[in-house]
Amino acid sequence: MDDILQWLTGGKDYLTGIALLEKHQRNRMLVQHFRHSTPKFAAAKLEYELRKLIKGKVVAAVQAKPTAPPWTVINVSNPKAAKTETPIPSIIVQAKDELYELFTAISTAHRKLYELGEGNSDDIVAQRRRILEDRLPLIRRFEKLYPLKEKYFDTGEVPAELVRMVREKVEEQPAPVPVDGRVELEKLSDMELLKKQHSLKVNINKTRNRLEYQALKKLGTPNPMPDSPLRTKLEAKLNDLRNQYATITKIIESRQWAS
Repeated sequence: MDDILQWLTGGKDYLTGIALLEKHQRNRMLVQHFRHSTPKFAAAKLEYELRKLIKGKVVAAVQAKPTAPPWTVINVSNPKAAKTETPIPSIIVQAKDELYELFTAISTAHRKLYELGEGNSDDIVAQRRRILEDRLPLIRRFEKLYPLKEKYFDTGEVPAELVRMVREKVEEQPAPVPVDGRVELEKLSDMELLKKQHSLKVNINKTRNRLEYQALKKLGTPNPMPDSPLRTKLEAKLNDLRNQYATITKIIESRQWAS
């Protein structure tokens, strides 16, 4: 693992990093992901994956601190105090969740571009253009949000710009489109109904977690969203999602009984 250590303490050349990952990582799909990504977007993630490989092996040697001189008084009255960790603010958790979603969406776009190949037919060119246009705002937001999130872990302070970005996104999320009654849902195929049911279930869980934990996923300790216009909006959204889910479930069950 000395080669990874040298890379981490050197210039962190992107192609060299991929070569090191391929040498030490068995997951070939992960290696291919970085080969088809751009350094500007994937460099931080590549460094993270390489650090994971040496974690618990030689990282202690890199991060070792100078030994305290013999005259230094060390307080050992409360050995557990040193292990106390400050809870991560919910706004940072939300930022991390969004970064994960952005990374997944951008990776999907990269995969689609790779699958299109290098053809130059009108159809392929049009598809490639749409993918690139959809991907660009995702990359720009990731590149802006990621360093703000890292700044919190470096300084312990939540950047005001990060708060603005996360809250802006939450407030700009459109309300769910009302379902035009059971009649419209009846027109969907069995597969379309199952996909819509799954999508609704995911949205219900995320909306409920935002209300109960101010995060997209369930945390160890509840952190309810305070009363506000946003909470009222999310509660209405949750109610609508549940109604849609119940209607679709009834349609699916009725078709199962009829078959």
